[in-house]
Amino acid sequence: MSVESIGGTCARCAADVPRDARFCMSCGAPVATTDEADSTLQARLAGSAPAPLVAKMRAARISGERKPVTALFADIVGSTSLAEQMDPEDWTQMINGAFDLMSQAVFRYEGTIAQLQGDAMLAFFGAPVAHEDDPDRAVLAALDMVASIDELARQLRAVHGIDFRIRAGINTGPVVVGNVGTDLRYEYTALGDAMNVAARMQAAADPGEVLITDATRRLLGDAFELGDLGPIAVKGKAEPVHAYRVDGRRASPARRRGLERIGLDSPMVGREAQLAQLRTLWEVARAGRGRICFVMGEPGIGKSRLLSELQRALATETLAVDSSRPLGWYEGRCVSYGQSLPYHLLLDLVRNLLELPWSESGSVTRKLLDERLAALPGEETPDVAPFLAHLLGLPTYGAETDHVRLEPTHLQERYAASVHRVLRAMTSEGPLVVVCEDVHWADPTSAAVLESLLPLAARLPVLFIAALRPDTDAPGWQLVSSARAQFGQALTEIVLEQLSEADSRELVSNLLVIESLPDEVRDAILARADGNPFFVEEVVRMLIDGRMIERRGDHWVATDAIARVEIPATLHGLLLARIDQLPEAAKRSLRIASVIGRQFPVRVLEDVLTQTSEVR
Repeated sequence: MSVESIGGTCARCAADVPRDARFCMSCGAPVATTDEADSTLQARLAGSAPAPLVAKMRAARISGERKPVTALFADIVGSTSLAEQMDPEDWTQMINGAFDLMSQAVFRYEGTIAQLQGDAMLAFFGAPVAHEDDPDRAVLAALDMVASIDELARQLRAVHGIDFRIRAGINTGPVVVGNVGTDLRYEYTALGDAMNVAARMQAAADPGEVLITDATRRLLGDAFELGDLGPIAVKGKAEPVHAYRVDGRRASPARRRGLERIGLDSPMVGREAQLAQLRTLWEVARAGRGRICFVMGEPGIGKSRLLSELQRALATETLAVDSSRPLGWYEGRCVSYGQSLPYHLLLDLVRNLLELPWSESGSVTRKLLDERLAALPGEETPDVAPFLAHLLGLPTYGAETDHVRLEPTHLQERYAASVHRVLRAMTSEGPLVVVCEDVHWADPTSAAVLESLLPLAARLPVLFIAALRPDTDAPGWQLVSSARAQFGQALTEIVLEQLSEADSRELVSNLLVIESLPDEVRDAILARADGNPFFVEEVVRMLIDGRMIERRGDHWVATDAIARVEIPATLHGLLLARIDQLPEAAKRSLRIASVIGRQFPVRVLEDVLTQTSEVR
């Protein structure tokens, strides 16, 4: 039988099977085609997708729509030689187990399994549901895949004596998205070679490695430790592709927004009154009366920048008064995929309060937890260690295990009481600032614990600040509703509005200190920014990355390419994420409005919507 005529091997006896065969000629077993096998497996994997994710994906049905996505291509290294060493049924079971683990990582970050190709999986992040951090999600999913398969590999090595590893490649680019099927299988047609490059990155990776392209790296910010591999030659590409190896997550990632990484920064613009308001609240908290403040605004409006400026100002003042006692500033941050991760905000806050690293093992971190608690002043924390250890997923010892065997509601109460006692002990040495960022992404359990802590924190010298978007349907909004009911006028709410045109111009001038920058360039940046400081910075970043603005000597010069400016991908991702959260009727209206133009009378849109509804 020629190589070209072989369609595969029989799952029962491993004999060669012709391409058009329906039964094995050796043992007579029915033969499933690769497509049929992949479809069956994919249907099973889709059945394990979380119900909220299934609802999101089916609500986002789209056809023939162009979207920027981040593609993740992962495969099993040396699968052909591994399969030869094993019984076919054992090998099939092993592959299915590996795909189960890999699919969990994809679903965890709300990605889409697009294709299964024998021993490989292709997943997308950004369609049909878009998020503003889809590149981050793809990299996190790949790292989780590698970690879960490494654990599986240890078991397989002990049982079968084989080295079972995967590798992954990631690339970002535009695709055309097809209809969503009932089994959550998605058909994509890539424009250009975005998918091919992801596959080439996977092929270039060593076992256990995750490689990304520069197109993805530019969108990640500083959230990951990367190794620069430089340009590498890949099959089918005339020019080398700049690749990076993902070595892991940063223990303390820098703030993603801003242009500091390329040597550009600007003093804060247009937020002086809000900064003064926060500093006044700090003075009240220092005097012993706790204060609670919510900083609210749309994405990119400057919430994080305002808090960063506050931290810098308070730290300078504190050191000026007593250089031996730094500012007690502690943060807990939510992640965009965190609403389904119980206590994830509380976990981050507790780790920061007690300065517990993420990178150490459970036993080492438990030892550090005990040491930190023992070092706290007073008698507030002698019996909180078991509950904080349980919250953090750390080992419990002896009778501690019995102490934490409580109903979820009672356990949640003990978590809250333990955190409160830690705060009380810490404030005996001085006032604290406790910041919770991106609370619109908080999970319901973290929101419930923080809600119960607010009245207690108000009695301590603590300035509690929560930064969030005005998403009233988010679980984190219950903090705002509860605080309004409990504190009334004593609660401070700071709502950040768009920058004025004058402030926007000042921001651009600060970022590009250059007299020769043409007015039309400034006008183009301002027109695309619409008063949002994050948008201003991202447009400037895009112009520099695209060599539309170049640094020559000690100043910046606009090139002729400035005329071809387009909305940057990071801004595009932000907009798509907000659009995907809208009801279907609103999204339809938005699509039609985008065709009509940037500005138009409302009656024009109403007329078009009426006419299109009649046609449908």
